[in-house]
Amino acid sequence: MSYAVIGAGNTGQAIASYLSLNGKKVKLYSRSPIKAERLTQQGLELKGVYSAKISIEASANINEVIKDAEFIIITTTSFGHKPIFRQLKPFLKNNQTIVIFPGYWGAAECKEVLGPVMEDRNITIAETSAMPFVSKADNAGSVYINRIKKNVQVSSIPTSKNPSISTTFLDAFPQLIPANNIFETSLNNTNVCIHTPITLFNASRIDASEEFKFYTNGVSPLTVTYVEKLDEERRKLADLFLVETIDILTLLNDFYETDYSSLYEALPGLFPEAIAPTTLNHRYMNEDIPFGLVPISELGRKVGIETPYTDSIINTASLLMNKDFRKEGVNFEGLTKEEIVSLGGLTQPI
Repeated sequence: MSYAVIGAGNTGQAIASYLSLNGKKVKLYSRSPIKAERLTQQGLELKGVYSAKISIEASANINEVIKDAEFIIITTTSFGHKPIFRQLKPFLKNNQTIVIFPGYWGAAECKEVLGPVMEDRNITIAETSAMPFVSKADNAGSVYINRIKKNVQVSSIPTSKNPSISTTFLDAFPQLIPANNIFETSLNNTNVCIHTPITLFNASRIDASEEFKFYTNGVSPLTVTYVEKLDEERRKLADLFLVETIDILTLLNDFYETDYSSLYEALPGLFPEAIAPTTLNHRYMNEDIPFGLVPISELGRKVGIETPYTDSIINTASLLMNKDFRKEGVNFEGLTKEEIVSLGGLTQPI
C-alpha cells in the first residue's frame, strides 16, 4: 500500500519517516520546492524513540505526490486544511482515503469542500483525535520522535460504500483505536482546553517574549481549575452527541501510561521542559481557538447547551488580538442541527 503525507513540518516528517521505517511506500508533499529537493537528496535522520537514516521522496507537486497513494495523510495546521482540500479535489482518484492528523473538525470541512466528489469517487474521509507522536524536526535533516502516544482515536465519515476506515490503515498505526464518529475524535482533542487558558492567562509574559516553562511556571491552581471547567463543557456536549469521552487527566494518563492523581501535577510532570511561546500569534491561539473552542461553542448554541467558560476565552482572545475567531473558525454556518448530526452517522435526534 502507498501513502502520501501532506505537510513537511514536525508531524509530516515524523509520520513519513515512521512509515518508511516500517517498509511502506511514502511520498511527502512540501509547498517549498527547495525543501522538497533537500529532503529527497539528503533524506532524514530519525532520532529519539527510533534511530535510523531514512530515504524520503518529496515533491512540491501535490498531484505527483498523491496520484498513486491509497492513503493521503494531512499533517498541516488547521487553518491550512481547507486550502489543501481545495488543492487535492481536482486530483483525487477513486477509492482514496484522506486522514487528517489531528482532526480539529477537519473531516467535516473536507466533506464540505469535496461535496459530491466524496461519493462520486468513493473517497473515505477520516480524522484522528491527536497526533500519534510527540515530535520535532530541526529542518537540518533530523526529526526527533520523543514519545509515542497510546489509544489515539481515529474515525471516518460513513458513506454508502465505506462505513468505516480500512483495517489496512489501522494495521500501519497500532497507536490508533477506532472511534464511533467524527464528533468523538474532534471532541476528544483536549489540547484546546489546555493550551488556550494557560496562554491567555500568561498573555503579558508571552507578549513581552519572556522565556519561561509553559507548564512548570505558567500553570497555577486557578488556571487548572479553568481548564477543568472548559473540559466539563466539552464533555457535556460530547454526552449529547453520544460520544464516549473522559476527562483530560484520565486521557493524559492513558496516552502516556502514567497515574497522576491531579491535572495540576500531571501537566508539569509530563512536560517539564516545554517552553512557552514567545508570541501570541501562535497555534495555541490561532489554531486551538478557531478550530477547537469555536466549534464547541457553536455546536452548543445550535443544540441549546451553554458554554460560558468557552465563550469567555473566545471573546477575550478576540478582543485582545483584534481578530474575529468565530468568523475564522469552524462555525457550522448554514448547517441545520439535522445535517450536523448526520456527519457522525447518528440516527436518533438530539
